[in-house]
Amino acid sequence: MRVTVQHVDGLRFLATVGEHTAVVDAAPEDGGGGTALSAPQMFAAAMGACVLEFVVNSCRLREIPCRRVSLELEYEEVPRPRRIGPLRMVIHIEPEPSEAVKRRLLGVARHATLINTLVRPPEVQIEVAGASPAHTLNRGGE
Repeated sequence: MRVTVQHVDGLRFLATVGEHTAVVDAAPEDGGGGTALSAPQMFAAAMGACVLEFVVNSCRLREIPCRRVSLELEYEEVPRPRRIGPLRMVIHIEPEPSEAVKRRLLGVARHATLINTLVRPPEVQIEVAGASPAHTLNRGGE
């Protein structure tokens, strides 16, 4: 999978995957224009969407009624080192399923792709094009 991120202006960027493009803009307090989701907000939104994708698909496959499904996610930004801190998600399903179904759906949610990624972080390699190996940053995963 390839993602291309291009600088537009200020602290605004276009992130493109295939034919899909999203705008990312830093928050005004971070020097951006606040014209779109910031990267941390986009990360949190992606986490919520990933979890709901797994939950809704499980309901579909098991014919569990779910007329309305939503998720509320709260997170903190931690300053040192700057990162996303604790995440708290609450899933709302109508009609409300039984306690047994809720437990099964929580198990499904815990195996969403982005949850698994946080539990088993990938190795991250960052380099500047044309730079010598001394200008490469590797951060370990598993």
